[in-house]
Amino acid sequence: MKKLMCALIALVLCLGLYATELKVTVTDSDLGNPLEGATVAVAGTRLTAVTGSDGVASVSLPDAFRRGTVTARIPGYRTASVTVAEGQRTAAIGLAIADVFEGNELVVERAAPEKTDAKSGISLVMNSKDMETTAEIGIIEDVMSSVKTLPGVGFAGGWNAQPSIRGGYPDEMGSVLDGIYIMFPFHWGGAYSIFNPAMVSSVKMSHGIFSSRYGRAMSGLLEVTTIKPADTIKFDASIATTSFDAFAQIPFNAHSGIFVGGKVTYLDTLAWLYDSMGKDPKISDTMPTVPFIRDFYFKSYYTPDPSLDITLNGFFGSDGVGAHVDEDDADINTVTNFDYVYYQGFAGLNVRWMPGERALFHLLAAYNNNTMKMTYDSVRSGFHSYSDTFLSEFDGTESDPDGMVNGLIMGQNGYTLSGFGVDGYSNIAEHQVQGKLETDVQITKKDIITVGAEEVFQFASLDEGMNGWGEVYYNGYPELQRITYSLDADGNRILNTSAFALWSHGTEDSALQGELGIRAEHFYLWNKGFEINTYPVVNPRLSVQWTPVRDTEKFDALTFSAGTGFFSMCPNDFVAATDDFEIESFDVGPNRAWFQVIGGEAKFPNNWSFKLEGYYKYYFNRLYILQDDSKDPVDYSAKTDGTGNAIGFDLMLQKRNGRRFDGYLSYSFVYAKYENPSDPVYDGQTTISGEPVGEQFYPNFHRFHTLNLIVNWKPHTGMILTVKSSVATGKPKMKKGEVVAYAATITNADGSTSIVERYSRKDVYDNSLRSSLSCPVDIRFAVSGYYRQSKLRWEYYIGAEDIFVNLYKPKTNTEMDPYTGDEIADSDSADFNIGMPLVSVGYKLSL
Repeated sequence: MKKLMCALIALVLCLGLYATELKVTVTDSDLGNPLEGATVAVAGTRLTAVTGSDGVASVSLPDAFRRGTVTARIPGYRTASVTVAEGQRTAAIGLAIADVFEGNELVVERAAPEKTDAKSGISLVMNSKDMETTAEIGIIEDVMSSVKTLPGVGFAGGWNAQPSIRGGYPDEMGSVLDGIYIMFPFHWGGAYSIFNPAMVSSVKMSHGIFSSRYGRAMSGLLEVTTIKPADTIKFDASIATTSFDAFAQIPFNAHSGIFVGGKVTYLDTLAWLYDSMGKDPKISDTMPTVPFIRDFYFKSYYTPDPSLDITLNGFFGSDGVGAHVDEDDADINTVTNFDYVYYQGFAGLNVRWMPGERALFHLLAAYNNNTMKMTYDSVRSGFHSYSDTFLSEFDGTESDPDGMVNGLIMGQNGYTLSGFGVDGYSNIAEHQVQGKLETDVQITKKDIITVGAEEVFQFASLDEGMNGWGEVYYNGYPELQRITYSLDADGNRILNTSAFALWSHGTEDSALQGELGIRAEHFYLWNKGFEINTYPVVNPRLSVQWTPVRDTEKFDALTFSAGTGFFSMCPNDFVAATDDFEIESFDVGPNRAWFQVIGGEAKFPNNWSFKLEGYYKYYFNRLYILQDDSKDPVDYSAKTDGTGNAIGFDLMLQKRNGRRFDGYLSYSFVYAKYENPSDPVYDGQTTISGEPVGEQFYPNFHRFHTLNLIVNWKPHTGMILTVKSSVATGKPKMKKGEVVAYAATITNADGSTSIVERYSRKDVYDNSLRSSLSCPVDIRFAVSGYYRQSKLRWEYYIGAEDIFVNLYKPKTNTEMDPYTGDEIADSDSADFNIGMPLVSVGYKLSL
């Protein structure tokens, strides 16, 4: 009896000590397959378990357990955690692949190239789940809508998918899709990107010291990884207010499959709704071609055995718009026409071959094409009476050929315009061929050496011209002159040759990780009759991450990071170079900058994290093209002695995978000033982009402060309300000059001359002026679930962009009418808007 009592007491004690069994399911987050052999651990304790063939591990939690973090690890995957609470019986953790090599007896535990591994001091990562709300707000779903809310990414405003990264020019950001350099991955001139959330698995914004594997970027590298087809049929479809998307994953067999789909917009619906409200003028009259996007994408794969993986990507997209404006102002009629169409496409082959357990070869071949065609014309006709102000200033002066004060100029009380205006066109076709070969060799369990070479060949055809009247400034005074302009850069070719080597140290769980690399680059441009050669440049880079604390009661991980590196890229203006620029070989070179980053990141239990990074960037080579208006014709000259400094810091507070709410707060401060150090020929001389000469200046995209707040509230299973808000200080604003009236002499079509009443305002750069704050707020509400007895998931959503636009609009300078001297009403908006929130409604279906 005594033995029985002892046994019962022991049993009760055991039950008291281990009262709750937690079953943790670990799966591959991409494929959904269970992972066998994953180690599951409870932070702050010694409790561990290993998953079986079903991907499930059982952990017995002590009776005193109230709340904690459970972590799952397995070689070849990135570590992930989930928060569990008292009384919870089950938990699920999805792990993403993080390794390059997977031999029969070897696993190299380190981040793979082109995989989206976030690294302190290097990059930030968003997977498809992170972007499913912020990227799907608005009339066009776009990955860049999510990227623009990250720290270090400057506020760009609506209808602009090209942000400044840590003080750099927007075109300094490189874009890579599955390793393929994309020349201009945007629609509608930069309003939205081509990266549809439905085709993207993850995106990595490298705003720090990114790897020597990549060039063609100076202030940020956007790496987009598309979805790899699953081994079962899947599809996603979405129909919304203005667009239709459909994508399907289709396996052919155990070794091959395809991912295919596309997008079609139909903004005609918004135009029809607007016209049905009786508004005048009708959109159908003012837009003969309503803005459109037509995209098609595919990705196929073939894996005959684990040592060989072959993928083929392809994309074709187009967008365009046509406008027609016919308006009367007093007795003057103005007719304006604009037509724009843009085509782009690329195809890329990626081959990864592992001939042995310690080596991997990667071969990439790709082709990219961008073609743009644009025409425009604006014609004014009618009779305009001289104003009293104009007559009082010019009647009887040297500008009045009749020489009498008689209320007339040249015997007339006004002037007649017939076919007065300007017309022009631009035809651009750019081609890019890319070839890359690299090999990774494992030296030790924690060390990998990579060497590679890359060739990018661009050739372009640029034909554009303008004919008409335009205002030019000679020695500070405006004149209206007949302007005929043409540029024919047909056949320009640019060869970018690169070689790189790097040493990667550390695994996912190492206390010390880092990369030491070097990249050498050479640029060469030639065409019929001229060439521009440059000196080779060498760009060393170093980044280090140290994690002294991991899996404690207070911290999941505490990481400190630092890095330094040189970056260079060929200026985009090179593609339009001609022998008229009189540029000699070795007189110009690639833009180049030196970049340093230091920071830290703390990961806390319950999926909280905080990141803080500071940086400094110095530009010691930067191309600019001077515009000299004192000469007739206007003279242009190229310089590469531009300099610049950018200093700032970013922070991010984030809560992930919350049951009721999650989201993040990001803040960026940047102080960026540049200088074009040439001595100005005259006061107010600028570059062709309007930047001042001989003084330091803030670039036109610069903002000191950018704050983003993203909140996802989940009041009930299947419901999610997203609020996306931003606050950003204003951009530099020009100082308005004095309105100057002048008498312009023009030659009419019949050979006669007329004196035109004309006004001009020369705005100049000023360091102290800014447009007002920008503070848009977007919302999205979605309800989702599954159809009964099926795996079909449905979702209904409604979203609205800039919901407070009727209460507040950021302001800048008003524009001036050159024919009256009056300020144009409602022309002072600092950001694009249509005067009302942009509302979108949609339905999604997925399997």
